[in-house]
Amino acid sequence: MSRIHKLSVCTAAVFASVPFAAAQDIQAERERWALHARGGETQLAESVAQLGNLYAQSGDAKVRADLIALLMRQGKPEEALAVCAGCAPETYSADELENLAKAARDTKQYPQAAALYRQLQLAAPQHQTGYLGSALVAVDSEDYAAAQQQIEAYRKRFGEDKGIREAEAYLKQRTQSLTGRLAEQQRLHEADPANRDHVLQLYRTAAQLQLFPQQERLMAQYPDQFNGQDRLWLQAAKSAALLRGARQTANPAQIRAAYAGLSEVVDKTEAGSPLHTQALRDRLAAAVAAGNEKQALRDYRVLAAQGEQPDYVQDEYAKALLMAGSPHRARKVLHGRMNRQMAAQGKLDPELVELLVESDTDLMEFTQTQEKMKHWNPKKYTPDFTHTVEVENPYYDTQYFWNARIEAWNGNVKGAHKLMKNWLDEHPADPWAMILAGELSQMDGHEDRALARFDGAREYLGEPNQKWVDGKAAAAHLAAGNWRAVDDLSKGLSRDDISHRGFWQLYDEERAARLEIGGTVMKATSPEDGSEWAQTAKLYSPRSSSGHRAYIVQQHNYVPNHGEPLRAGRVGAGAEINLYPVVVNAEAGHGTQLNDKAYGTLGADWRVNDFVGFTARAAFNSANTPVKALWQEVYADEYTLGAEYTHSAATRAGIGAGVMKFDDGNTRQTANAWLSHDIFQHNRWKLGGSLWADYSRNKDIPSAFYYNPENSKTVSGELAFSYTLPLDNNVKLVQTAGGSVGRYWQAGHQAENTWQIKYRHDWSFGRRATLGYEFGRRQAMYDGDLEYQNFGAANLSVKFY
Repeated sequence: MSRIHKLSVCTAAVFASVPFAAAQDIQAERERWALHARGGETQLAESVAQLGNLYAQSGDAKVRADLIALLMRQGKPEEALAVCAGCAPETYSADELENLAKAARDTKQYPQAAALYRQLQLAAPQHQTGYLGSALVAVDSEDYAAAQQQIEAYRKRFGEDKGIREAEAYLKQRTQSLTGRLAEQQRLHEADPANRDHVLQLYRTAAQLQLFPQQERLMAQYPDQFNGQDRLWLQAAKSAALLRGARQTANPAQIRAAYAGLSEVVDKTEAGSPLHTQALRDRLAAAVAAGNEKQALRDYRVLAAQGEQPDYVQDEYAKALLMAGSPHRARKVLHGRMNRQMAAQGKLDPELVELLVESDTDLMEFTQTQEKMKHWNPKKYTPDFTHTVEVENPYYDTQYFWNARIEAWNGNVKGAHKLMKNWLDEHPADPWAMILAGELSQMDGHEDRALARFDGAREYLGEPNQKWVDGKAAAAHLAAGNWRAVDDLSKGLSRDDISHRGFWQLYDEERAARLEIGGTVMKATSPEDGSEWAQTAKLYSPRSSSGHRAYIVQQHNYVPNHGEPLRAGRVGAGAEINLYPVVVNAEAGHGTQLNDKAYGTLGADWRVNDFVGFTARAAFNSANTPVKALWQEVYADEYTLGAEYTHSAATRAGIGAGVMKFDDGNTRQTANAWLSHDIFQHNRWKLGGSLWADYSRNKDIPSAFYYNPENSKTVSGELAFSYTLPLDNNVKLVQTAGGSVGRYWQAGHQAENTWQIKYRHDWSFGRRATLGYEFGRRQAMYDGDLEYQNFGAANLSVKFY
């Protein structure tokens, strides 16, 4: 509303720089430099410098006024105010007051600006700027009552004009709600429909309120006021608003629509333009919401090339990295966010804490996770915004549930169950607690218990959330092997719904075609012999929706036999038939090399319940027939039974018995028992142990070339210490060092101690491939004699989907 006052000059002439010492007339010198300033930016700077010198030596008020005016023309309000910082307002001329008041307002020195405008009213009461400026500065200072008084005083003195209407609009803009401002702008627009400024102001306020229909109507009524970019801005805003609502309601169709709308804007705008950048940022968030982390990461790479991105974009980027299995990179991003937020406000937002917790749990650094959780308020109740009333802490249950999960992941499933039992004792109708309790049961190997929990939760949930529970139940049936139930539930689960993402990943993984290759090698070093090795390759077809699948298999065995090597193998085909709770396996084929007969196996696995399962196998020309027996053209049929008890995921036990009938009249009877237990886990470290005992008895067959003791017994115990290293890009390495000791008895020979040490790597590359290998050394017994052996093993599994 203010202006830079025009300067008067007395004369114009051609001149050059003249030292002040040579000037005889201060006013002539002043006017000369004032005129010189009109020549351009260079001349303006020269004039400011010379007038500054002239004022410093003369203290002349007119020189001061021209110097202040030229500094304002240069856009240097701070320097204008410093020309005579100690001068009282009443010593200034009206022109100086106007310029200095504007300078003070431009630099947000509102009290000084108000004082200067008040003095301008006194010095030049006929001057509109004094009253108009006072009103605007009062608005800037949020002294709205004073602003209204100044506006009324202006109208009494000068009447109605454009300047005071704009000042009043400025006041209303600062004091009215958006809806009030919209009503006022709508009134102005209706009073003057042809006024372009009113149309644009109304459109902008409608945009702030996200009144998209009104924006579209204005665009249709005034097509010449808007261009294609404006329409794309509107489309981007509508898509972003749709995305926000869809994320809150978990509506996958709306998320896809928002993604499509933002993609169209991205494709139609120039890279690097403000609209393109904003649409790309929003599309990144839409891609994360849609479960398309690959697209989100591509979008972020484009944005990162443009410079540092806002924190909300960094958060979405971190989410995409976690979805892509890159927790190290995600944590680096989130720790940067954490440091900035702590520096800015001294605390962390709860949403950021949850992302930090997720990244630390993916890295299996549970101790650090629990430290991060301390940033959440642990109290059940918290003061409201008035600090007079306590309300329920919305993050109390979030923290409690995360703590239960972390206890379970860190090996204390029993403690996690206790936490959830305590919660459900206090909140018996909490469906989310029932679901988490079910997840913990499934983690502990008890799928039936998990399903019971999920069924109980359904009673307290609406239809959309019941579908989400169906996904949980389907995953539990999948773990149990109940493919009929999986098929029934999966028909109602949309692949486009990100809440079912975890189930569909498991489903696709379990149904995928698969190639499994494994091999072992052993070399006796004392007494020395060649390397004995065995290799198996099996290719599975994709599973049917009922859980059935076929496969082909090839096996090969090599025995050095002290320089006279023996080789035998087999090639066959088989099928797994899922008749839950029984799974039937049938395989048939033909031997190779020393194994010159057909073979066949038939077996069944029966899952009785969460705790007990049985197995039964029958095989003619068994794969366990010793190669040395085949060299003698001795074949064997085998029959086995087994039972397994699952106390928890950490503790399992089993027993087994078998009979092998050889063609040479031998009958081998075997029995075994075993126990495995996870002793300890802390973050990435785990210590596991196992016990094993077996017994075998054979008939005395003097012609048997194969190993055939009258009877033998073995007991052994093993400890395995492992460290899991999560890497980025869904890669994980588990390193395991193990050792065992035992005792071996064989009829007719002295009992001996046995031992073994080994080291192993297990790699997983996403969900599609695993690779494992190990090597070690052991002391074993063979036919009553001690042997020292080096050994190794390797296995590869690749899934195709």
